[in-house]
Parts: sequence; structure tokens; C-alpha cells
Amino acid sequence: MARKKILYTHELPYHVMARSNNKEWFYIPIQDCWYVFQDVIRKTQKQYGLQVYVFVLMDNHYHMLVQCSEKHTLGEAMNYLQKTVSKAINKKAGRINHVFGGPYKPTLIKDPDSFSSVYKYILRNPVTAGLVTQVEDYYFSTLNSPGVDLAVENEWFATTPTDRSNWLNVSFEDERYLAINRALKRTEFRIADRIRSD
Repeated sequence: MARKKILYTHELPYHVMARSNNKEWFYIPIQDCWYVFQDVIRKTQKQYGLQVYVFVLMDNHYHMLVQCSEKHTLGEAMNYLQKTVSKAINKKAGRINHVFGGPYKPTLIKDPDSFSSVYKYILRNPVTAGLVTQVEDYYFSTLNSPGVDLAVENEWFATTPTDRSNWLNVSFEDERYLAINRALKRTEFRIADRIRSD
């Protein structure tokens, strides 16, 4: 089923994900890729007022939780980010082909409970992939190696427990994980009421 048209707003955050071309690993070592993303995210924050709550880089994709400014849409900010990252990675790799397999995929987050679930889902991505056993062990995450100015915590963190590290290291129940995964394939994040709690 095709995704609905993106609703652009500066009042709500978005989960954003993009995958590399053909789902291959990015063309340069992940450490170098991390520095490219950090640099470009900082430039995007400065030029487009993009707020970043969390960012995690994997071998062939990334996840972000972001909010755009009143002056620039998410589309403007993300088009700049992806084009600039692509140019930088291609330059370092000595390539000219596509870096990303398609456009970024945004999902609008409408309430703090959803924000909390997506925030945890993003940071647990390396754990779910079997790369580490605890979220704080994964280096290519703004949780552990910021490199960019993270958005100040506000009402979106209202349902996030104070003991965040312990909370992040408790895995989702299988049904809830699958529900979050499905909800992130939509233009607006929605989970059935019967599986809303962590």
C-alpha cells in the first residue's frame, strides 16, 4: 500500500529513516560515515533550524527523530541533508553512484507516548540487530557520541522514565515491537490501543 502524502508541520516531530542503495553497506567505513553525518547534520541544524532528538547510524541505514523549524519544511531540511551526505560519501569513496536507495521516509509523531516508543525503538536498533547488548555500547548514536546539538528535552519526553538507561535496555515485547515497526511504515504513527503500553 502506498504511503499517504507527507503532512509538513513544524509543530510535531518526525521519525525519519533512509537506507543505502541496494541495502548495501555505505561505501566508506562506518566511522568515516559517522563523521560525515555529524558534520552534515550540524550544517542542516544551522541552515534549516532542524532539531534533532536522537540519531543512530547503522551499516546501511539511519534513523532520526527530528523536528523542523517554522521557516523550513522537513522536506527542505532532509533534501539538503541527504544530497550533502551523498556528495561527501561519494567524494571520500571515489564514486559517482547513488548513496541512498530512495528518498527518506518520514513518519509524523503526534503524541508523547508515540514519541517515547519511537525514541526507544531507534536507540535499541543496534541491540535488535545483535551488534551490541546494551544501547550505551553502540558508538554511532547521539546517545553515546553526540557530535551534534540535541534538542532540549521538552513535553515530548514526558513519558520517558527518569532512569532512561535501564528503560532503554529493556526490550519491547514481540507484539509491540512489530506494531511499532509497522507504524513507522506509515505517514502518521499509530499503534492499536490494545498494545500501546511498553
